Amino acid sequence: MTRRILILTAALMLPTLLHAGESALAVRALTFNLRYINPGDTEARTWTARRDQVGQVIRDAKADVIGVQEAFRSMLDDVAERVPGYEEIGVGREDGKTKGEYAAILVRKERFKVLESGTFWLSDTPEIPNSRTWKNRVTRICTWAELQDQATSRVIYVYNTHLDHESQEAREKGVGLILEHVAARTPGTPFIITGDFNAAEDNPAIEKVKASPFHPIDTWRELNPAVPAAESGTMSQFTGARDTAKIDYIFVPAGTRLVDAEIIRTNVDGIYPSDHYPVRASIEFGPVEK
Repeated sequence: MTRRILILTAALMLPTLLHAGESALAVRALTFNLRYINPGDTEARTWTARRDQVGQVIRDAKADVIGVQEAFRSMLDDVAERVPGYEEIGVGREDGKTKGEYAAILVRKERFKVLESGTFWLSDTPEIPNSRTWKNRVTRICTWAELQDQATSRVIYVYNTHLDHESQEAREKGVGLILEHVAARTPGTPFIITGDFNAAEDNPAIEKVKASPFHPIDTWRELNPAVPAAESGTMSQFTGARDTAKIDYIFVPAGTRLVDAEIIRTNVDGIYPSDHYPVRASIEFGPVEK
């Protein structure tokens, strides 16, 4: 597993939700599909035109952990240049090194130490790079990290994924494999699952997440139960649309205190940083049970 250490030139500090020394753990998370470098994107939709705006959105979010999707190596380099202070975790899905899209996790270095991390392929052979076996034409992966809070020594796990856009079998089996990894973590340890699930809220893949034994909850929906589907979309399509499907999620264990959550629809004169809206959540994991 290759980690790319980003040069720290500025500190991005999450406003403290708890006083130092308390046993609860406050974390701010962000999930952001960056929109891959698509030759069909022109003018304001090209990556080079959007990357400064992407950097600004991430800086403004002040997240401790960030899950990004559709990120090529050059895009991650551009983000690192614009958003210092994070350690990058992840590999390219096509070769397990640098080729193809990443589902990378960015971790704020002043906040967390990376204890262990890895990437597995969403297939019957999860250890084999570029493997796909569930009727998906596109390779899909999940990147994970075991993190230790440097102030309290508490440990959390973070999982970031991008599920398939075509195969329902791949979505459901991919979720199942991710949940197996979550279940194998140290019992009782908090976790965060971020990603573009390519599945609306009523999709069986999302229902499968919620029905797992540890009952993950969708942070945004939990705090915004009355917002209708027509206002809950997370695909901007570069237009500012809100009536698209809600397919980007931040899940945490049931019982986690949710401080706030937001679908970020920032734009500059109607120009959006991606064809997805990033989603942010501030969460508070309770005291360790003894």
